[in-house]
Amino acid sequence: MKFYVVIPARYESSRFPGKVLSLIHGKTMLQHVYDNAKKSQATEVFIATDSDIVMKSAKSFTDNVLLTSKNNKNGTERVAEVSKSFNWPEDTLVINLQADMPELRCENIDFLAKSVDKTANITTLYYPLTSSKLLLDKNTVKIHIYKENISFCREIKSKKDGDIYKHIGIYAYYVKDLYLYKTYTQSENELTLSLEQYRFIDNKHKISAYCAVSNPGHSVDTIDNLNKIKDVNN
Repeated sequence: MKFYVVIPARYESSRFPGKVLSLIHGKTMLQHVYDNAKKSQATEVFIATDSDIVMKSAKSFTDNVLLTSKNNKNGTERVAEVSKSFNWPEDTLVINLQADMPELRCENIDFLAKSVDKTANITTLYYPLTSSKLLLDKNTVKIHIYKENISFCREIKSKKDGDIYKHIGIYAYYVKDLYLYKTYTQSENELTLSLEQYRFIDNKHKISAYCAVSNPGHSVDTIDNLNKIKDVNN
């Protein structure tokens, strides 16, 4: 199966500026993510950034770095720009891998690529919540699955029918849907919840979700998250 991985990497994160360049055992978090992705079956792995600082750091371990527009509003738009710059055919499969998931192993990337639902516009992964505290953590995005309905949230304010899991920040799309995404204006849910996938949902696109094959580990939204990763790996 042919697919590409693109890692959008911003420097100006609102909750933790510069987090992608945080050091974990001598390597930046971004390099850990890139190295894990390179172990997958992806045809090629690229880093997309709008930061000269990130660009310079990434160039120390790969030439597959693209400087993208600062006008992109999120990672999905950045991945769309990369797709267009390479003129990938519309049926090309592209995986958007978040730059703040240094513990996500390559088998989850390959599993996502193989699980893509060709009737959906986007496919993603989830994993069981490891503690009840995560339900209250606004930095932990939750996915709610009830029958064939899928939604995402940061807070659980009331009991819901169905199942709630931790959403994993990895998406698979076809290039044709990335191009459509760029034609839509930002949706209300996308802006209110700061969840870019809602631009697809609010424009009536289908999302499929599957349980990851291994624990994706911590996503780094705060310094506390980073310290937890360092403690686990000590």
